[in-house]
Amino acid sequence: MDVRQMRSLGPKLKKFLKRFDDCFPRKDTRAHLPVYVSGQLSDIPEKSVEPIAINAGVPPRTLQEFLSRHKWDEDRVRDRVQQTVRDEHAGRHSIWIIDETSDVKKGDKTPSVQRQWCGAAGKKENCIVTVHLA
Repeated sequence: MDVRQMRSLGPKLKKFLKRFDDCFPRKDTRAHLPVYVSGQLSDIPEKSVEPIAINAGVPPRTLQEFLSRHKWDEDRVRDRVQQTVRDEHAGRHSIWIIDETSDVKKGDKTPSVQRQWCGAAGKKENCIVTVHLA
């Protein structure tokens, strides 16, 4: 998919993300979700918070706080994603790939970093673990 095709999806992405509005109690917090998701889907080479924020013209600290400090209903987001996958993507010919990925992290600046089993290191380590569904 090229950049032109990605841009044409903007209105559809905006409509899709509106499904999650009730997961964010504050309007200003809710406004950061499209910025973050668009950054993840963009063609910028680095997908961390700072490059996404700079590319979007948003102060990096704002997006960092969205992910680490702002209040949102993570359980409701998870449930909504599960409902969407179940209702719109399940079928006889569907294939789901679930992948748990870990990455060693030092310090306390990245959300969800804690001492836990880290497959990348092969032992308990200070790391972040994420689960991806495709």
